[in-house]
Amino acid sequence: MRGFHCVDPSHDRIEFTGADDEDLFHSIKEHTTRAHPQLTDSQIREMIEGADWWKEVATSGVNAGSSPSAYDK
Repeated sequence: MRGFHCVDPSHDRIEFTGADDEDLFHSIKEHTTRAHPQLTDSQIREMIEGADWWKEVATSGVNAGSSPSAYDK
Protein backbone atom coordinates (compact mmCIF):
# COMPACT_ATOMS: atom_id res chain seq x y z
CA MET A 1 0.00 0.00 0.00
CA ARG A 2 1.29 3.46 -0.93
CA GLY A 3 0.35 6.78 0.65
CA PHE A 4 0.56 10.51 0.00
CA HIS A 5 -0.99 13.55 1.66
CA CYS A 6 -1.81 17.04 0.45
CA VAL A 7 -1.78 20.18 2.61
CA ASP A 8 -3.18 23.36 1.09
CA PRO A 9 -4.90 26.47 2.46
CA SER A 10 -7.96 25.70 0.29
CA HIS A 11 -8.70 22.46 2.17
CA ASP A 12 -7.79 20.40 5.22
CA ARG A 13 -5.04 17.77 5.06
CA ILE A 14 -6.14 15.02 2.67
CA GLU A 15 -4.74 11.47 2.79
CA PHE A 16 -4.48 9.35 -0.35
CA THR A 17 -3.76 5.64 -0.62
CA GLY A 18 -3.30 3.19 -3.44
CA ALA A 19 -2.25 -0.40 -3.95
CA ASP A 20 0.75 0.86 -5.95
CA ASP A 21 1.99 4.13 -7.43
CA GLU A 22 -0.36 3.87 -10.42
CA ASP A 23 -3.39 3.37 -8.19
CA LEU A 24 -2.16 6.22 -5.99
CA PHE A 25 -1.81 8.45 -9.06
CA HIS A 26 -5.50 7.91 -9.94
CA SER A 27 -6.57 8.71 -6.39
CA ILE A 28 -4.55 11.95 -6.38
CA LYS A 29 -5.68 12.82 -9.92
CA GLU A 30 -9.32 12.68 -8.85
CA HIS A 31 -8.53 15.30 -6.18
CA THR A 32 -6.33 17.54 -8.33
CA THR A 33 -8.94 17.70 -11.09
CA ARG A 34 -11.18 19.59 -8.68
CA ALA A 35 -8.80 21.29 -6.23
CA HIS A 36 -5.62 21.86 -8.28
CA PRO A 37 -6.57 21.80 -11.98
CA GLN A 38 -3.31 23.50 -12.96
CA LEU A 39 -1.34 20.32 -12.14
CA THR A 40 -0.56 18.12 -15.12
CA ASP A 41 -0.42 14.33 -15.07
CA SER A 42 3.37 14.45 -15.36
CA GLN A 43 3.61 16.88 -12.43
CA ILE A 44 1.49 14.54 -10.28
CA ARG A 45 3.76 11.62 -11.20
CA GLU A 46 6.81 13.76 -10.33
CA MET A 47 5.24 14.57 -6.96
CA ILE A 48 4.74 10.86 -6.26
CA GLU A 49 8.38 10.20 -7.26
CA GLY A 50 9.67 13.03 -5.04
CA ALA A 51 11.04 15.43 -7.66
CA ASP A 52 13.28 18.17 -6.29
CA TRP A 53 10.86 20.95 -7.29
CA TRP A 54 8.05 19.24 -5.37
CA LYS A 55 10.19 18.60 -2.27
CA GLU A 56 10.79 22.37 -2.10
CA VAL A 57 7.04 23.13 -2.41
CA ALA A 58 6.08 20.41 0.09
CA THR A 59 8.40 21.73 2.79
CA SER A 60 7.89 25.49 2.53
CA GLY A 61 5.17 28.05 1.95
CA VAL A 62 1.47 27.29 1.79
CA ASN A 63 1.98 23.60 0.97
CA ALA A 64 4.39 22.91 3.86
CA GLY A 65 3.49 19.62 5.46
CA SER A 66 2.56 17.85 2.23
CA SER A 67 4.28 14.56 1.40
CA PRO A 68 7.65 15.18 -0.28
CA SER A 69 7.04 11.88 -2.11
CA ALA A 70 4.86 8.77 -1.92
CA TYR A 71 5.55 6.46 1.01
CA ASP A 72 4.82 2.87 2.02
CA LYS A 73 1.88 2.47 4.37
